[in-house]
Amino acid sequence: MMNEEHEELFGQYIAEFASEYDIQLDDDGIMKAIELFDECSHRWRSNLSTSIYDMAKDLDFNEMDEDIVEMVSVVWKRIYTN
Repeated sequence: MMNEEHEELFGQYIAEFASEYDIQLDDDGIMKAIELFDECSHRWRSNLSTSIYDMAKDLDFNEMDEDIVEMVSVVWKRIYTN
């Protein structure tokens, strides 16, 4: 789970990414992004070789969710590599 600082950065970076790439996020899209972000944080603690695409598939994401997967990948890297 995200701590308070990560929640703020997550919201900021999601908004920036969505604006830059003209992605319209509804509540379901935001919830999917949060779910995938949390899954990445959980799984990458123990196994960095797990693909974000495999995690998304495990969460029943589909081709329509590709923008969300890419967005979460970029946002996760920005938060944890700063």
